[in-house]
Parts: sequence; C-alpha cells; structure tokens
Amino acid sequence: MKRLAVVVTGRLLFWLAFLLAGCGVSHEEQQDEGNEFRITGTWELHELLLLSGQRVDVNTGYEHVWYRFYEDDGTYYVAELTSSDNQEAVKPHEMSEYFFMMSPYDTVYIEHGRMTNLNIMDNHTIGIDRGDYVEIYVRNDKFPAKSVSEIERTVECALRPNSGRKTQYIVPKLSETSSANIWIWLIVLGAVVCGGSLYIVIRWRAKHEQSTAFIHSDYFLALRQRLYEGPALKQDEWEELEIQMMEAYPMFFRRLAEMGQLSEVELRVCMLTKLGIPPSAIAIHTYREYSSISSIRSRLYYKLFGEKGGAKELDEFIRNL
Repeated sequence: MKRLAVVVTGRLLFWLAFLLAGCGVSHEEQQDEGNEFRITGTWELHELLLLSGQRVDVNTGYEHVWYRFYEDDGTYYVAELTSSDNQEAVKPHEMSEYFFMMSPYDTVYIEHGRMTNLNIMDNHTIGIDRGDYVEIYVRNDKFPAKSVSEIERTVECALRPNSGRKTQYIVPKLSETSSANIWIWLIVLGAVVCGGSLYIVIRWRAKHEQSTAFIHSDYFLALRQRLYEGPALKQDEWEELEIQMMEAYPMFFRRLAEMGQLSEVELRVCMLTKLGIPPSAIAIHTYREYSSISSIRSRLYYKLFGEKGGAKELDEFIRNL
C-alpha cells in the first residue's frame, strides 16, 4: 500500500511538472508573438541621420513635428503637427499606399510605389532611407484613436483633387494630456462620491447608535410602561423627555422647526409618535379624545407639507426623521 502511494505521488508530480512546462512554453510563444514587429500605428520623426554620420534632432528648435500614420488597410498618412493648449495645427503632406512584408530572410517595404530600404532597429524605432539621409522614427502610442482618425481625415480631405490644398487645418487636441485630465476628474469625482457615501454611512451609524442608546437607556426603560399605559405625563416630565430626546434625536427637532411652527400639543404628538407610542396612549398624555388624535395628525401633515395627507403618512415621516 505504501509503495502504491509512492508510485501515484510520483506520477502526479510528473504530470504537474509537464503541465507547468507546457504553460511556460505557451507563455514564451505568446511573448514572442507579442514582440513581433508591426509597422501599423503612429510614428514620430525623431532625428535625421546624414551620410556623414551626423545626427540632426528634429524635435529641438522646431515648432512642428512630423508624423506618419500606418493603417492596416495599406494606407499611410504624413502630416506636420503644431500643438497648442487646446488644438493642433495639421499641415497635410502625403497620403498613399504602402506594402510591408517581413520574413526570417528579408524585409520588403514599398511606399508610393517605390521600393525603400527600411531599417528596423527595434519594435519602437525604424529608419527610412532617403538616399542622402535616413529618417529615424520612433513609435508614439500616446495619440488617442479619435485624434488619429481626425488627423487622417484632415489629410485625406486636403489632398483630394480640387480641395484647395489649404496649408494648415485646426483640429481639436485629443492628446494624452486631455485623456489624463479626464482620468484625473473621474478619480476626483469617484473620491467625492466615495467620501460622500462614507460620510452618509457614518452619520447614519451615529444617528442609529444615538437612538439605540436612548431606547435602551435606564431613563426610557423606566418611562416606557408609563408612556404606554398612563397616567398622563406632568409638565416637568414632558420637559425632561424633551431634553432626553433632543440629545438622542437632534435632527428630529431641527427638521420640524425648519418645516413650520408647531403648537405644544402638535410637538408632543410628534414626540410620542417618534417613540412608537400608539394613538390611544397619545390621547391619554395630551388629554384628547382618541378620534381627535387622528385629526391632529392629518392637519399636521397639511401644515408641514402644504397638501392633504393621512395620519399614517405623517407617522411614517415622523419615524424616519
């Protein structure tokens, strides 16, 4: 039995190692596929490499930057961009077809019907040989898709026949900065919403804890049977009850004061309703008939809200304050 357990354990370890190795190979293959060079995308002219070996940085001392946009459909666009705070000036230069093929043995690159030497330095840098110099482009993935589409549409429209070939077009700037600002505002908004929600939860918990502490206090437990069964509360007892309830439900009294000026009887009806005392007991403590308590609550609803309502609607509102 022990030998069988050893054999089974060994086989399980073997298959586990096999699966892990398979996953590793698959992952490497995926990495290789992910590292495969693709020319499609946005490229920014970085520098010129002269025959003498001198390098000219085109991004220093120039107001505009050259860009090439390669699409999957075999179309490329060339334009100069001059950026300002909220817009970009686009100067169209070229739009044509290209062909690109890369194999383990050779690389073929044709643009505008001409074979051109393309030096792939790495996945992010290419050199296009123009004879007297080499244009060094670096990949620029910071342009949003909407911005690229707008620039390409501008180039295409400008280079159509009879388009007037305007030298410069102004398009909205949809750069990484704009996207970053959007994300910043979203983060701020999310923080405000979360902070507000947390504040509401904290206030609700504090309010709930205050009311719970009052309901279970020695004062209320001693008074509870008296409130339900009588005899009627005396003036000093009413005053003490109001003090105790103001500590437990401060917003209750503040909200009622904001909505209207209540009489002494109306305020006492609201206080006992808040504590869940039934109308029959409220009638005892306010020296009123049972039927008049319902009328007081209905009139009070109209007084607070300016519209007709029943006693049950008032009770629900009072209990939720």
